Amino acid sequence: MQQNTWVQLMDMRARDSHAVILPYTFSVLGTFAFIIWGGDALETGAIQLAIAAWVVLGSLWTLLWFDGVIGDLAAGMKDMDSELTDSNMGQNFAKAPFAIFRGFNALVIIVMAVLQLTALYS
Repeated sequence: MQQNTWVQLMDMRARDSHAVILPYTFSVLGTFAFIIWGGDALETGAIQLAIAAWVVLGSLWTLLWFDGVIGDLAAGMKDMDSELTDSNMGQNFAKAPFAIFRGFNALVIIVMAVLQLTALYS
């Protein structure tokens, strides 16, 4: 793979990760805000179900999207050319524990979904 192509692909996937973080954060904050200040609206089962569906589906979407980004970054590490591999940045990138990043990402998203659902139904 040409280095320019590699850089463009890595940049594109990094931008994909940035594109999902902020909407997910606002979604979680908005859900918690609605749970805290929603009042009597939360007594309606249909509204609870809609919020629960939003939490589950939004979390699943974020998990899959971000896991794909991390997987592509890990694959990109294997496609570095020798010039980049020999650089300090390339050596540091090659040591990145992508499997741990993927696991931690999944853990955080699952815990946040469980917390939202627990708060919603308690």
